[in-house]
Amino acid sequence: MDSVGIAGTFAAASQAQTNQALQSEMLKIAAQQDASIVALLQEGASNLQSSQAAPPPGLGATVDVTA
Repeated sequence: MDSVGIAGTFAAASQAQTNQALQSEMLKIAAQQDASIVALLQEGASNLQSSQAAPPPGLGATVDVTA
């Protein structure tokens, strides 16, 4: 194998390694975004459940219309 072949092989290996590192980083970013969306949805569901709960005593469970 001559020096041009060795250099070409090295360049191809280096490019493949760079591509793999970029793909790995992109997957990490996507996973972080997915985790953020899940946390946001869980918080929204929690807020929805607390807003649908019965009101505290004395805060409008019934309305007096006998005026």
